[in-house]
Amino acid sequence: MLRVCAVLLLAGCSAAPQAGDSPTVEIEYVAHASFLVRAPGGAEILIDPYAGQVWLGYDWPDGVAPDFVLITHPHYDHDAGRFIEKPFPWSPEIPVVDAPGSYPLGAFTVTGVEGKHADPYGKEFGQLNTLMVIEVAGLRIVHLGDNGPLTPRMIAGLGRVDVLMIAGDADYHILSEEATRVTLEALAPRIVIPMHYRLADLEIEDDSPSSLGGVEPWLEGRERIERVGGHVTTLRASELPSERTFLVFDHAPYVLRPGGQ
Repeated sequence: MLRVCAVLLLAGCSAAPQAGDSPTVEIEYVAHASFLVRAPGGAEILIDPYAGQVWLGYDWPDGVAPDFVLITHPHYDHDAGRFIEKPFPWSPEIPVVDAPGSYPLGAFTVTGVEGKHADPYGKEFGQLNTLMVIEVAGLRIVHLGDNGPLTPRMIAGLGRVDVLMIAGDADYHILSEEATRVTLEALAPRIVIPMHYRLADLEIEDDSPSSLGGVEPWLEGRERIERVGGHVTTLRASELPSERTFLVFDHAPYVLRPGGQ
């Protein structure tokens, strides 16, 4: 595991913990738009699990056992296939948040803000998309799901954003280049985590998933790009970079191509 301050010294982050520092929060990238957020006491929120071998081609991994699940919208690459009636991987005892509202979940406070899925997709379910705000240990982490351009109401509902998880692929499948620029300016996150891009080493066909680009061209021309060098990093609210920094993860090594390749 990599503590993010180890790679953000040039961005103004303090390298060594100080007395009274905020506790650590772990962010683990699974794949696609799916993350685990781990509270200081170990409780885990899973965001947007995908359905194995649907559109993306690769498998959902076994053994992911969160305490809570967040689903931004009912697409198979974000809801584990519930909308298309695939078996949900977790028992009914695991709380699932998939709608706007305020939800106290142990060490976490989750606020769902009503959004709208990016055009022209999601019309089969009314273009529902819930922007997820996760508050834990002084951090405010926002996952946009597949939201389109933000309205003033959405921006106000999100409030302060420390860490932003945003679609970032070279084909601008969800947000156009201009909408991405406007979103970053409006929310002013200290850390930006791109997601929802092609993971070529997991694909089984050259055209799967279709109309989705890689992350590297999306990153071109952006300043302060930091490579995590793995799939997990650790953040402290008291040690965020002073300037916007893009964190790029590897997907989790336990995510495999079909057949365990």
